[in-house]
Amino acid sequence: MRYEIFISEKPIDGKEIEEIRGLPVIRPIQIHSSTVVFAGKRYFGRKGDAIVTDNKKIWVGVLSADCLPILVVARGMVAAIHAGWRGTLKGITFKTLKYIQTFTDIQKIIIGPGICRNCYEVGEDVYRSFAPHLRDRLFIPCGNKKYLFDLKEANVIQARSAGVNIIEPLNLCTVCNNDRFYSYRREKTEKRILSAIRLL
Repeated sequence: MRYEIFISEKPIDGKEIEEIRGLPVIRPIQIHSSTVVFAGKRYFGRKGDAIVTDNKKIWVGVLSADCLPILVVARGMVAAIHAGWRGTLKGITFKTLKYIQTFTDIQKIIIGPGICRNCYEVGEDVYRSFAPHLRDRLFIPCGNKKYLFDLKEANVIQARSAGVNIIEPLNLCTVCNNDRFYSYRREKTEKRILSAIRLL
């Protein structure tokens, strides 16, 4: 399956990108949910955190600034997922992949720039939100009821649970690479990275 990806870098604000190489960029209205929306010939800005298309004349994308953007390549379809800890807890990656699998076969996922485990400190509330059997795999205690959380691994587990084993992480942390990518944690910015994909 032929596809193309696009990931914006500083100083461009991904929120301002409406088209790439002459084709429109379609994004969902992100709400930290597990809702998957479909963009066909017509699309009316719907709320959700994953967007799927089989239309070769558009890009689908998500905005992020520490949350994980995940791009999905399938036979005749592509998708973009926005996975923060809330969406991850609700199973956004698993649900998106299962949705696509009702139509076609998934070939791989690409994990874009997001906060790495060494930079993502969370509190007891996030730790306790996840199932006990996942806590040892996803969290490292760092004292004072704080934990380092592996957001990428949490979504890799979901992808593998959905039967997707070809996973290509770009291994770009938004905090470690803050010179290239926006990080809300590092700089409290309202600017965002756009991660987008299209079918060729």
